[in-house]
Amino acid sequence: MPPRHGGKPERVTDADDLERELVRDLFPLRHRLRDDWFAKELYQGLSNTAWRKAGGPDGHLSLSWSRAERIVNELREREGDPPLDLAQTGGEGEVSDTVGEELGGLGWSAAPLDTGRHDDAHVDDPEDPPPASAGSGEPPDWERRAHEEADRRQ
Repeated sequence: MPPRHGGKPERVTDADDLERELVRDLFPLRHRLRDDWFAKELYQGLSNTAWRKAGGPDGHLSLSWSRAERIVNELREREGDPPLDLAQTGGEGEVSDTVGEELGGLGWSAAPLDTGRHDDAHVDDPEDPPPASAGSGEPPDWERRAHEEADRRQ
């Protein structure tokens, strides 16, 4: 395997295989993600949930909030839609009937995630580098927008 950051070889796990399979299975649904409500429901269902695939790799997959958000937004971007701010917006772990039916039809089943223990199948995004504005004296875009919005409300 090719080395990953720091020269250490990347280890493929069942969770990695399950994540790739999930993304492949979700790809045909990307047109549904044009609807913001469905994108939000999919994010909520993917996060704080243990997903298993019938006939797939052993084990289960549990996605971090940021990883679930990224998967949803990458599929939206394939359709030319802008990304949504989904992580930590509430409802994480709630699998709607619509999402349950869509994923169930693809062989996936959900179970509540036991957040009281460490889960080796928890997939998170790699550590992000500091924003480009760090150290430049300029606030990050999100902070600048928040201040502009607060000023408009006054």
